[in-house]
Amino acid sequence: MLCTFSTPILAQDVIPEKAAPTPAEVLAAAPADHWLPIPVSDLMILALPDATDGTKRQAVIQMLPASLSGGHVRNVRKLAGTRWWDGTKIYRVAKDFVTQFGGNPDAKTLPKGLESVPESEYYNAALGAKRDTDMAALKAAVDYSNQYQGTDIQPLMKIIYESYGAKVGFGGGWPIGSDKEGKAYPLTCRGSLSPAHYDPPDSGSGAEMSVITGEAARSLDTSFGMAGRVIDGLEHLQNLSPGTAPGGFYADKSQHIPIRSIRLASELPLAEQPAYEYLASYSRALLQYIEANAVYGNICTIAPPIRKVSR
Repeated sequence: MLCTFSTPILAQDVIPEKAAPTPAEVLAAAPADHWLPIPVSDLMILALPDATDGTKRQAVIQMLPASLSGGHVRNVRKLAGTRWWDGTKIYRVAKDFVTQFGGNPDAKTLPKGLESVPESEYYNAALGAKRDTDMAALKAAVDYSNQYQGTDIQPLMKIIYESYGAKVGFGGGWPIGSDKEGKAYPLTCRGSLSPAHYDPPDSGSGAEMSVITGEAARSLDTSFGMAGRVIDGLEHLQNLSPGTAPGGFYADKSQHIPIRSIRLASELPLAEQPAYEYLASYSRALLQYIEANAVYGNICTIAPPIRKVSR
């Protein structure tokens, strides 16, 4: 009789599956030259009075670059440059929706030279061109990596779903969509800085602003303009006491929260100017980062990675 013996498998011989990288590990492994600087000329600092415990409350806002925007961003730069917002108020906090501040209810005289911005400027062809260029470069990098380096990186539309009928992607670090006619626009994600507007064709000057604080912001795409986004300190604008009047407005003026200042970061002393970098939209690490977060939703679910750096 032929006897066969099998070698017992010892616990130490079992090779565990390699754990999937965490989002932090993905970003740490991203090529250094895929982290690109955000120009200080595109940054604003919004400062509120210090908290009762002495904590400084400020938010850093990145404006859309001039090449990807229009009149609203030019107005915002003028309003900040003339320090017009200093002393205005936050007068509306609708929980998980918007925090609104600016001209109303103070009715301050606006600086001269502000533009009348048509709703057509909610769109910008350069946005679509930038998105398409970056997404083509990303696809080429992913295809090469999957074919020749043994990776299994999923394309963007395998990781997210798009339920708003737009063609979406990233360009220059911004989430960008386009409608059925191919007109491109910046997507309204959480943290977006959106000019308040009135009845068409009055799209607002930009003096009154809303910061989007809720996750379901995509319903506002192309209904309002978009001038930028909060990249640091959003919690200081979303964790305020909500207004009790309809729409989240404060019922009493004594509840209004004063804005200490809004400054162009480039006007601050060099030592006080903040520095940030964003992960290039053509970096395959962007897709790996989204997948590592394992949060499935539309393109706004995971914000493009931005980090503060030392000067």
